[in-house]
Amino acid sequence: MPNRKLNALNLSEQAAIEIEKYIDSMDLQENNKLPREELLAEIIGVSRITIRQALNDLAAKGVIFRRQGKGTFVNVDFLNIKVYFNPSMEFTQMIENCGYQPSVKLGEIKKIPKDPSICRLLRVDEAEELVAADKIFLADGQFCAFCRDYFSLSQVGDEASFDKFSKYEDSVFKYIYQLSGKKCEWDKVEIDTIMSSDVEGLSNYLDKKEMKDMPLLYLKGVNYDSEDTPILYANEYINTSIIKYNIIRQKNITY
Repeated sequence: MPNRKLNALNLSEQAAIEIEKYIDSMDLQENNKLPREELLAEIIGVSRITIRQALNDLAAKGVIFRRQGKGTFVNVDFLNIKVYFNPSMEFTQMIENCGYQPSVKLGEIKKIPKDPSICRLLRVDEAEELVAADKIFLADGQFCAFCRDYFSLSQVGDEASFDKFSKYEDSVFKYIYQLSGKKCEWDKVEIDTIMSSDVEGLSNYLDKKEMKDMPLLYLKGVNYDSEDTPILYANEYINTSIIKYNIIRQKNITY
């Protein structure tokens, strides 16, 4: 029974991807109405039950909306969103989507003293040695985001691997995947705000002009792999004058 449920879920996810491809082929200025469920099922080659689940998932994301007795329609406003909050995107992609040229500066990458609170978040022994990796993202040369990621030293292997990682400019997630095969599948994030002057270590990477006090969106969260095991604890400080998050939300109001 569990395997059948998993297979059905995977099939509906694949169907949702195919529906999104179909949406990309539509002339939405001419018509934003999708074909009936049975016709979509025939086009994609899956059952109507699978199509219905895929449509429900897309409706929950805000990609489409369904009107009783009228049909299913593409939400054009959703397609015009440049930066999604969910699913999360890499900063370089977000910067490009916002119309800027991204660049990345590596900050300090170091082993840090034992931190019991972070070890608990990562579910590792409190004696485990940790790595803190700083990275600064720029948009057309302007400060855009500062990231500080914490993870177990064992994630990057031996001393030679650590030395290689300290020069690695691409995604931390990609490096961990290359070494361990672990993919980040989801995260749990706490949302806050902070002034740039209160971000520990940020002044090490910005000059006085760039370091002017500005409000930043502060996201901190634990990233998990497909087995729900913590991989990395991330702290992200984002200049929202450049990256503007948008989200389509379903309303749950009692009238």
